[in-house]
Amino acid sequence: MSIDHQTYIKKILQNIDARGYLKHRESSTIEFKESFNSKNMPKYSRTIAALANNKGGYILFGIKDSPKKLIGINKDRFDNIKQEKISTFLIDHFDPEIKWDIGLVENEGKYFGYIYIYEAEEKPVICKKNAGNNDIHSGEIYFRYRGQSKKIGYSELKKIIDEFREKERRMWMSHIERIAKIGPSNVALLDLLKGDIHVKKIEGTNLIMDKNLIDELRDKVKFIEEGKFSEIKGEPTLRIIGEIKTADVVIPQLDPNKDYPFLQKHLAGQLGLRPYDVQILIWKYKIKGDRKYHIEIETSKSGKVHKYSKYALERLKSILNEQKDIQRFLKRISKKYQKRMRSDR
Repeated sequence: MSIDHQTYIKKILQNIDARGYLKHRESSTIEFKESFNSKNMPKYSRTIAALANNKGGYILFGIKDSPKKLIGINKDRFDNIKQEKISTFLIDHFDPEIKWDIGLVENEGKYFGYIYIYEAEEKPVICKKNAGNNDIHSGEIYFRYRGQSKKIGYSELKKIIDEFREKERRMWMSHIERIAKIGPSNVALLDLLKGDIHVKKIEGTNLIMDKNLIDELRDKVKFIEEGKFSEIKGEPTLRIIGEIKTADVVIPQLDPNKDYPFLQKHLAGQLGLRPYDVQILIWKYKIKGDRKYHIEIETSKSGKVHKYSKYALERLKSILNEQKDIQRFLKRISKKYQKRMRSDR
């Protein structure tokens, strides 16, 4: 769902008293900061994780505290914030992934920056690495209360766990009801991570998918190309070109910071391998160049940065899970890799 950040923030900024001070208080969904400083990222990240574990919300920059005065920020300086540094910090220090937006709002000739944090799809978001001057600690879970971000209490944590269990229960019940209605022998499984469709019997039959399901997938699954529907004998169908096993997954324009959150070193950490091992796997299985798995970003200082999606991580996990002896497998690939590098010189 699209969020109109400009309208919402302007409504807050225009709620002032006769002296020009902001009436709006900090709450469970908003925190005010005077300015943005990258050195304070550990403090910001505590609030970011806390908001993600509640209902999401904003960190709004350009508001001085006690009293809350609208002073604004330097537009160009905020525009030049290295978003990949924020992404890298959050990936290094929290799990699962936190989704966020960043932007500027103009009000009465002044500019105000914001970071919007989405409510986490998978809760709780947990800190996995210490940072700052006792700002965040490994193993801690932060939660946004009214006007403050602090370690989560028992009742809020229990609520998150209960909501997760209820969500899974509803999902399973929905699946079971659909399977019972259709009949187990007539059910196909669509693996959204690998893009595979598992069908017990497909030869000589048409694969027909409910148009409502396709619409739902279009909204929720970014890497699936929009289907082209045709009416054949009154039944809405999704036409599949070529064999399913080799069908390409077409990816529309994606956000480099959210949809490709991993650097090579992050993949290595997730897989428990050396960065070199990940490098040879990427080479062997042609991960680079496939937009489902990888993009290349040009930067002003370092030239180019290679970033990878969660599908790249799942692909590499799947490859490793198929091996009986991973170290032997990696040594074999390494020899081929070294041979290729020597021949290219």
